[in-house]
Amino acid sequence: MEYQENETPLWLHALKFGIIYAAAIIILDLVFLIAGVNRGDHPLIDSVVLLTSSATTLFFGMKIRRDQQANGFSKYSEVLKTALFIGVMASVILAAWKFIFYKFINPEELLKEIETAKKAILEMDYFDEDKKMEIIGAMKDKNSAESKISSQLLGVNIYVLIVSLILAIFVQKRDPEDTYKSLDM
Repeated sequence: MEYQENETPLWLHALKFGIIYAAAIIILDLVFLIAGVNRGDHPLIDSVVLLTSSATTLFFGMKIRRDQQANGFSKYSEVLKTALFIGVMASVILAAWKFIFYKFINPEELLKEIETAKKAILEMDYFDEDKKMEIIGAMKDKNSAESKISSQLLGVNIYVLIVSLILAIFVQKRDPEDTYKSLDM
């Protein structure tokens, strides 16, 4: 695949779209904060907005890279690589944001998350009471602003991988010239 002379480096393209991806999540966090609503109370709205914004950002990030940088053609692996780089950039930004958010802006959100999880655990019939209390205690110990860094770094990249594997199918576009070149050999 030939790239144009004025090609933007992949890392710079991914940074641009990673910032857009992260900005959507940050705006969502701030909207819920200003509205005084716990994100866990509205998982459907949260999930739909998250999926829509992330899929849109990834789709356009992959498509613009394909159209502007790769002469309109790109293999599945190249499109997927673009999306994964966008995810890496977004996850780093979001890890920093979540740490700041939970540590300084809204530390009460951690307590709300623990309470929501605690309710769910107590309603489970899988464990006896002692085991439930043990799980809740471990969850309280492990749930901190610092733990959000690793969960964002890992979680965002896994989420992006899953969404990108699907989106890349629709964004890839093979150059017909490549097919004819391979037949000439």
